[in-house]
Amino acid sequence: MSSIIFDETPDARADARVAGWRGGLIPPHRGLRIMPHERTRQALAFVLGPVFALAVALATRPIILPLWAAIERFWCAQAAPAVGVMRLSYALPWGIRLAIPVPDLGATGPSRAAWIVSAVLVGVTLLMATLLRRRHLPLSLALFTLAAVFAVGAAGFTPLLAPFPYSIPGYIQSMLLMGLTLMFMTPLLLMAIYYPLNFSLSKKLTLTLLALAWLAVVLPCQFCLQAFVISELGLIALPTLFLLSGLLLDVMGLVALYAWGMSWRLRHE
Repeated sequence: MSSIIFDETPDARADARVAGWRGGLIPPHRGLRIMPHERTRQALAFVLGPVFALAVALATRPIILPLWAAIERFWCAQAAPAVGVMRLSYALPWGIRLAIPVPDLGATGPSRAAWIVSAVLVGVTLLMATLLRRRHLPLSLALFTLAAVFAVGAAGFTPLLAPFPYSIPGYIQSMLLMGLTLMFMTPLLLMAIYYPLNFSLSKKLTLTLLALAWLAVVLPCQFCLQAFVISELGLIALPTLFLLSGLLLDVMGLVALYAWGMSWRLRHE
């Protein structure tokens, strides 16, 4: 009895590349397909990206920053009505100033008790990571990473590296400015990796608006929450929050949206 897997004829070997184990055909993944080049689609891709990026830039002062201030005021009113939202001015190179809304919160460096509690938590985390069985290796590595990140961040408060250069308002302002930059760059990134593909114009517009809406809503919520966490735990929590729950989470959301957009049907399917 022969099969196409062991048959050495040229036709059988060619069939074996696309044949499933039940005899059906496995088409190539769309990521390996070659799409026909259309100048119109390429030209549209190079137009959409700058148009959306310009729209983000023009909407920053009249729409985005007031929206962020309103979202932060809402969460501050829910968490601590006595906490207000202040605006920190940031001057762009060409003379335009941005009023970045940040919660009016403060925090101090770690006390002696905080150092003791932190050392105990790091020790317990490392012990748990060591005692976990091999089948829990991903969790073990995650615990090791968490402990290492916290230890490296805490080193910034030692006499060797002190004083710690950040406060809550300055940190939140910097992260929101980075978020604005990410919003501006998102359409330009999609211009390179999504717009040239053979999706309909409505799908390209939908993915772009979803990505921008994700950043516009999540950024103020995320860093307002971080401001309250740092205010409660102290500045020793800031480096860990920056490394593990900073813009990395927002980028992961963009990647998830992009993956969803890539699963949509092409125009010829």
